[in-house]
Amino acid sequence: MLLDHKGVSYTVIDVDSAPELRQLMRDRANGSHTVPQIFIGNTHVGGCDDLFALERQGQLDTLLAETSQAIN
Repeated sequence: MLLDHKGVSYTVIDVDSAPELRQLMRDRANGSHTVPQIFIGNTHVGGCDDLFALERQGQLDTLLAETSQAIN
């Protein structure tokens, strides 16, 4: 909901429906096996609590802006 509120587009990868993707995401998330695992660009944010922590710290908008600039 936070990303929706910010108008950020994102892709959901359902690792429950595609077990082969679960290991790929675990590797990409440095071994973390909980879901969701959130990435902004190539930056591994962590889980939902970590995303909200970035927002509380005022760092989420900065990370989103930096990623947006790197893509454009």
